[in-house]
Amino acid sequence: MLDQIDAFFSLLERFKRYSSEKTEPDSVANRFVRLFEKHSVHRNQIPRFFGHGLTLADVVDDDKLLIKLTPEILHAAADLFAVRLEWLEGVDNKIYETHDFYKCPGAYAEFIAQLIAGCDYQVFAELLLSTDPYCQEDALLILAETFAENGNESVKRYHLCSNWFSKYWKSRAGLTACIALTAKRPISLKGQKTPANIERFCAGEGFIADLDGWPPAFERKWPSRKRFKVWHPDDWLYDPKSYLDGVAEGEFGKASALAEWLYYFDQGYMETGYRRENAKAAFTAALNKYKKVG
Repeated sequence: MLDQIDAFFSLLERFKRYSSEKTEPDSVANRFVRLFEKHSVHRNQIPRFFGHGLTLADVVDDDKLLIKLTPEILHAAADLFAVRLEWLEGVDNKIYETHDFYKCPGAYAEFIAQLIAGCDYQVFAELLLSTDPYCQEDALLILAETFAENGNESVKRYHLCSNWFSKYWKSRAGLTACIALTAKRPISLKGQKTPANIERFCAGEGFIADLDGWPPAFERKWPSRKRFKVWHPDDWLYDPKSYLDGVAEGEFGKASALAEWLYYFDQGYMETGYRRENAKAAFTAALNKYKKVG
């Protein structure tokens, strides 16, 4: 019964969000201001923080701001926050460019190496995992790059790594390899699980700042229900039971996930540099159990 009620409120919240998005002013100037405000820069702080000849009089309202916006200013703002220029121009609703490293951990290793090399601040990583059984893209790896301070607020740009279906054994192993490659770097990594559908964010169509209040339906505050639950992604590197939790396709899926984990281990992608128990032995033993059953 609770699941049915959740489903109803989920549909209701989607309708409300769709309705509000349709009625909200969505001019280029509105998107420009929203871009800064979603990244901890108030409208009145834009001239000081961003410059480019803008004054307080220019940002007092959208009509005045629109007169001042040029293609060069829009391009600079999009680059500053690593968002798509097409979104800022009002062409479509995809805010962030998304990066796809499915079956390509080597490319991910190069990506984070370049990211760290060009960043003067620490990079933070968060792996968001949806437990919604109907969520196809159910995992989003977010790399947050702090590049400025605005008063007491850190201003970040975000890099989204998506196209993960963690319930699928091949995707689970590839995502785990990316977890290991992240843990190997001086990057703070945390994980959160949510029962909400996160496909909108995986597609780059939602501001990362909006995740703090996602999903809106959870304002009902069901007893013992939480928006997010903290978990440790690196458990997938050391604990076969945790790694297999939620993998689909029964025993075949679990055996295949273990074999793929060991494949990436032999390729050198599962090494974090931490001194812990022999993870390979534990994963090999788990795989052997499935082989005996089969």
